[in-house]
Parts: sequence; C-alpha cells; structure tokens
Amino acid sequence: MSQTLEQKRAKYALDKVTKFTGDKEKKEKYSTLVRRLPAMILNNGLGQALAFLLADDKGEQKEPSWQLYSQLQGWLCDKNHPPQIYSGKLIDSLMSGDRFQYIRAQQEVLNLLTWMTKFANAYLPKSGGS
Repeated sequence: MSQTLEQKRAKYALDKVTKFTGDKEKKEKYSTLVRRLPAMILNNGLGQALAFLLADDKGEQKEPSWQLYSQLQGWLCDKNHPPQIYSGKLIDSLMSGDRFQYIRAQQEVLNLLTWMTKFANAYLPKSGGS
C-alpha cells in the first residue's frame, strides 16, 4: 500500500520528534528551534537558517541544533526519503545546486517543519516549563 508524500512527511516528523533524546533543557531548546525555524527561513532563506543551526551547534553532534540540521539533511538528501532533492551534505548541496532546487528544498523543509512543530507542541516541553 502506498502512502502520500504528506503521510511520509508526517511519519518522518513524528519519528524524529518523539525519538529526540536529551535532558529537559535540550528538549526545550530543540522544541524552540523547531517552532522558530520556519520564521527564520521565511525571513532569511533556507541557507542562512541552516548556517545558523550549524553555528549554534558548538561543534557538538548532541546539540539540538545539530540534531535538527541532521534531521532536515536526512529528509532532503537521503535516497530512502521521497523528496531526495539533494545527495551528500545538505549545506554543500544547497550552495552548489540551482535556484529551482533551492526553492523546492526550502518549501519541502517548511512542509516538514509544519508537522515537526505540531508534534513538538504535542510531545515536547516548551521553554519556561510549560
């Protein structure tokens, strides 16, 4: 039985959000990043938003910003996921691809983040202890 792209997006988002590991502080930071990233993308573009995540990770792959970047890279670059707009490292592919790929990738990330935000609201703590 075949699933729609929207169902696959939702499943991927649910899996990534519910399997996020870390203490309460890291979960809050991840949740905040998921909620804020769409606005960052719309205001500054996908490339700058991804660069922010990479700069924020402090070189640590356990940081929430790195994990979110890695999840977005997995969705856009992994041949096992339906959109597979790029291959290899996301930031490198994004900078070397054409504008149509960039626009498609940006829209795909926004679509995925819609689901991730819904699941973060449902399953993860919000900043401020709520």
